[in-house]
Amino acid sequence: MKNKQPTSVAPEACRISPGNAGPAVASGPCAEQVQMGGDEVSASPERTIAVCVDDFGLNTGVNAAALHLVEMRRVSALSAMTQAPEWEDGAARARLLDSRRIDVGLHFNLTQSFSGAPALGSVQTLVAAAHLRLLPKRLVREALLRQLDAFEEEMFRVPAHVDSHEHVHHLPVIRDVVLDVLLRRYGGTLPWLRVSAAPAASLPGGLRSADGRKAWLIDHLVGAEPFRRRARSLGFVANRCLLGVYGFDATESGYGSLLRRWLRQARSGDLLMCHPGSLAVGDVISRGRCVEFAVWSDPHLPHLLRELGVRIAPLSALRAATA
Repeated sequence: MKNKQPTSVAPEACRISPGNAGPAVASGPCAEQVQMGGDEVSASPERTIAVCVDDFGLNTGVNAAALHLVEMRRVSALSAMTQAPEWEDGAARARLLDSRRIDVGLHFNLTQSFSGAPALGSVQTLVAAAHLRLLPKRLVREALLRQLDAFEEEMFRVPAHVDSHEHVHHLPVIRDVVLDVLLRRYGGTLPWLRVSAAPAASLPGGLRSADGRKAWLIDHLVGAEPFRRRARSLGFVANRCLLGVYGFDATESGYGSLLRRWLRQARSGDLLMCHPGSLAVGDVISRGRCVEFAVWSDPHLPHLLRELGVRIAPLSALRAATA
């Protein structure tokens, strides 16, 4: 581990007004969603889900947004890109978090290049090569081992979970390597795994929307269910379904509506992924990150969660619901 002082993670770095503990005014994307609620919402049974911030370590804005949402108790997991330029700085903060309340895990990356760490290929290239069994296992294994080493070197512990950038860990060949490496490396302390399975409630009617089609494609094209079956047979725990898939093109009001829909669909043991952050050069979804941070930090969000009967907790504490 390099001797590097962490930079400030004040929420102002996100250039978005964060939520606060002061009196809430009746405005904002979550306030709109609360006002849309009715008697049918209050009757919803309580469900417990995990909420994970992806791409931790990517840049200072992502780190600042993620850690601020942890402080606000809006999320229960961070998924780290250990090749990314701000990983070491982010890890210096993340390793101080209460591991009983926040899961910190590896966001295994094969598709995004960083300085000194070229990508193995685009997601389209990997999908084709994996299904044709043309992807060299050695390269996948070496990349995974390097990223696990980098995680443990900075966090001083094993990852609580493992998922991947663009969901590639489900793919043939890649999933074989991932499961084999984790089983050999961690034995009786296996991390939980992300399964990018679309919720059944969103299909087939959800295919009418672009976001629904994207969720269906991720589920079926990368092979979420074959991955789940294989992982469970080896003793791994995984989330039930994945929520949070959309095109990163929503307004605050639009994302607030999506969040309400996901929360209504959620069942205990589901995982909702999010990508909060700030505007950053070279980050193609940075505007979407700003929108997500604005919604997740909205002071009305806790009321929306109560209205919908949803509680946020680490997936490592939800093993009974995911078994």
